[in-house]
Amino acid sequence: MGRKKIDPVQKFWSRVDKRGPDECWPWLGSVDKDGYGQIWDGFAGKSLRAHTLSAELHLGKRNGRLVCHSCDNPQCSNPAHLFFGTQQDNMADKVAKKRQAVGEMQGNSKLTESQVEEIRKRREDSYKTLCAEFNLVPSTVYRIWRGQSWAYSLAR
Repeated sequence: MGRKKIDPVQKFWSRVDKRGPDECWPWLGSVDKDGYGQIWDGFAGKSLRAHTLSAELHLGKRNGRLVCHSCDNPQCSNPAHLFFGTQQDNMADKVAKKRQAVGEMQGNSKLTESQVEEIRKRREDSYKTLCAEFNLVPSTVYRIWRGQSWAYSLAR
């Protein structure tokens, strides 16, 4: 005899720490590699993300849309913190909240912020001098001077 199939909604609520209406409701069960709560749906025979199930229970079907967190907490299942959106909406939300890696915080950066400031100050120097000193190609120096690279650091 196989394992008993449990209603995923009942199982879901048993693993959510429902706190105040404005607080995050942490997922108490297992999480996936990205930190999102996950629950096994025995009826569908697949794993579901907890916040997705919460959103669909409270906001309706996704219809191809993503479930985004206004609180930026992947383990939160509070439907008041969830909204449907496109990938573009999700990326715009990330940029607006300054959660994306920029400058020396992102993995491909060859320069530090102080080096970029130095390059900007030395606009009178030749490309060759700066390229040799900082091990850069001319287009990188040009983009830094024009504010096309490291533009976020100009706004600080």
